[in-house]
Amino acid sequence: MLYLAVLTDICSRVGDVYLDRYKDRAKDHFLRSIASMITAGEFTDNDIRGYVKLKTDLSFSTNPYDANALNIFKIIGVMPDPQVPNNYSAFLKEFEDLKMLSQFEALRPEKEEVFIHQVGVNIHAIYRTAPGAESLKEIDFATHAKWDVTNDLDDSGGNAAFVWSANQTSTLTQTAANLLIAGVGSKRYKFTYTINETTPFDGDGAATITTAFSLVAKKLNLTPGTHTVYFKSAVAPTDFVISIVSGSDTVGTFTFDDVSLKRMVDDSNFNPDSDEIHMKYVVDINGTAWIDTTDLKATPIFMSDNFIRRGIAMATKTLLDEVNI
Repeated sequence: MLYLAVLTDICSRVGDVYLDRYKDRAKDHFLRSIASMITAGEFTDNDIRGYVKLKTDLSFSTNPYDANALNIFKIIGVMPDPQVPNNYSAFLKEFEDLKMLSQFEALRPEKEEVFIHQVGVNIHAIYRTAPGAESLKEIDFATHAKWDVTNDLDDSGGNAAFVWSANQTSTLTQTAANLLIAGVGSKRYKFTYTINETTPFDGDGAATITTAFSLVAKKLNLTPGTHTVYFKSAVAPTDFVISIVSGSDTVGTFTFDDVSLKRMVDDSNFNPDSDEIHMKYVVDINGTAWIDTTDLKATPIFMSDNFIRRGIAMATKTLLDEVNI
């Protein structure tokens, strides 16, 4: 049945056999029906006998990529351009494939894998990150010329030692000028440190990485052992400051040692800061899935993508003579 015949059939059911009154409404109903069928996947190749294979660069000026301009209703497949000299594999994933990423390491992408996921007209790229180079100097406090301390902290004994003397704020600071690598705004960081505790706080004492470097204050675990936290940096990070605030304590003795601050970077065969393939991402870190909506690169997700798409425009305009009702 051709497109005009479809509209005629719809209108004739309400007494408009000449399409004088309800043609536009019939068009709207038909388009909505086709869209619902495609989005829900309730069709076979014989229902819509044809497809458009669209080759395009996806430029991520927003994250995730908004595919509205391409009129994509359902991505059937994705294939990286074999001419790109980077080694990776791309896989189209459904929500059911991705919702367990936080819990199961085995389900996450490998180093050379990229998962493509579509939600409506939004397209996500999912891949791994790994710690980059060290950002701090004097991480073992063997020397402490690059560190500054206030109040109950002392960095002169081969660590950063805290001994409570009053309810106040004590700080351990490495200034922006002393950092090995300057902080980069709106990026994910990994901070690792070791606590040797003699006497725990008996009140409300707590330690945080302050908003001088972190987008929001990041609380630090003060129990004995080695700990790792992940956080997003401030828009314009400056000094790296650990603040210890006590308001109702009478004791508290512990040390910070073997500290490490590293920016999370792409753990793959490509580098988004230099290589040809650039990607935006939904990353899973520390067991929690999150979407970065501010760290943007207005560069292609792949140098060249091949998408197979099915949509209203195809069914009603591109392939009018092939619509099988």
